[in-house]
Amino acid sequence: MLGNDVVDLKQASIDSNWQRKGYLRKIYTVQEQELILDAEQPATMLWLLWTMKEASYKVINRLTGVRNYSPLSYVCRNLVIRDTDVSGMVTAGNYSLYIKAEITEEWIHSVAVWKKELLDNLKIHYLSNSSYYPDDFNLSCAGYRLTKDNTGLPQITNLHTSMTSEASVSHHGRYAAILYPKSL
Repeated sequence: MLGNDVVDLKQASIDSNWQRKGYLRKIYTVQEQELILDAEQPATMLWLLWTMKEASYKVINRLTGVRNYSPLSYVCRNLVIRDTDVSGMVTAGNYSLYIKAEITEEWIHSVAVWKKELLDNLKIHYLSNSSYYPDDFNLSCAGYRLTKDNTGLPQITNLHTSMTSEASVSHHGRYAAILYPKSL
């Protein structure tokens, strides 16, 4: 099980007024709010935590089949930030998910998995975001085909082996990210 989320920081700065009264407490725990407000770059921390929660939601949605996103029930923990690389965890109910994230000046991308060892077995394909991103992926990744399964969730097929696996798709602003197992 895997999930990912990308945020275009330029687009987020245009679209979001996260500093308005009451916004933070609707989405972030008290401890997460403190991380955001105490950060050297509060907006970057806000979107990092957001992507961690969203990526985790995608994993739990696949595990449970339930589409109910309540951001406060996804709690970011154990953050370790080294330059542009981030690791941590998100807990939600009985689930603990492992996170790997990357922060650039342009975007933040987080990956969530339910088994830590899966973090080393992932392939990420970045694209420009457009309504044609599935076609763009299929053209640029010869040998793979991005489609949807019978529940409408993304999957990827290795055309050489006919093996199919889950995939995670995220897009925001100018960026799209397709995540799938390297072992496919």
